[in-house]
Amino acid sequence: MIHDITDIEKSISELLPKRNEQGEKRDQGCALIIAGSKDMPGAAALCTKAALRSGAGLVTLAAPRSIVSIVQAKLSEPVFISLEKSGKRLNEKCGDRESCEGCDFLMDRHVPELLKSASYQQAVAIGPGLGQRQETRTAVRNFVTRCSVPLVIDADGLNSLTPQELSLIKTPCVLTPHKREFARLFGELPQDASQIPEFLAQKAKDYNKTILLKGSPIFIATPDGEIFAVPAANSGLAKGGSGDVLTGIIVAMLAQGVSAENAAVLGACLHQKAGEKAREKFGAFSMLPSDVIECLPQVFLQAYGS
Repeated sequence: MIHDITDIEKSISELLPKRNEQGEKRDQGCALIIAGSKDMPGAAALCTKAALRSGAGLVTLAAPRSIVSIVQAKLSEPVFISLEKSGKRLNEKCGDRESCEGCDFLMDRHVPELLKSASYQQAVAIGPGLGQRQETRTAVRNFVTRCSVPLVIDADGLNSLTPQELSLIKTPCVLTPHKREFARLFGELPQDASQIPEFLAQKAKDYNKTILLKGSPIFIATPDGEIFAVPAANSGLAKGGSGDVLTGIIVAMLAQGVSAENAAVLGACLHQKAGEKAREKFGAFSMLPSDVIECLPQVFLQAYGS
């Protein structure tokens, strides 16, 4: 069954979690974000800030040590896990590049520390800006197949996995591919656009995952066969970093107790609504993903009324 979400504001109000006015930070949801590499620190910053702006009470960012200071200059609020050096001597080979005093990317040796941290969280996002080194791919596979809390897998997280490895993930999970990432994992989408929803629904059933396919419209397929279509006609969101913002919103919703299916729908609606407001302020040519984050408070204020 396809649900066309024509009233985004109504959907946001209906799906948003209730705030715990007497609770402390952990009662508002704890999220772990595993993101970033030497060449892509911005992805980690955008994803983390979006989660912070979306209600999570405590957000932890696990990132390579070489970029932690960069992200700390942008953000004061997260807890940071600095993924440390490989333990190899200077100039000794580390993966496909020379080792340095700090670590530039996610490595398999970081997985035990990350699994321990994940055990204290309500949700985890993995993928934005991780890069595609072989050792990073191995780390992603070993982490997601052993993680016991709800997951959002995006970008290089998706690029690290095979369909067989997806089947090994037993926790509730939201996948957020664009069309090329989807094709690599599941095969090419049907040429006939009218057949795409049914194709998505079958993949969501087969792998027992919620799939959010980025595009226009955005389709969300759930493991029980439902399809949600969220209108998306904003070229200002077609910019690098927009997906990182969406992932941050979704993981914050998961951390606050929203189901994987509803977190994906709610995340898409919030992202679109904040994108509309950013476009009204800056225009499609000039708006940035960071502007979308700064417009999230307006969306939440409208939904909650305070």
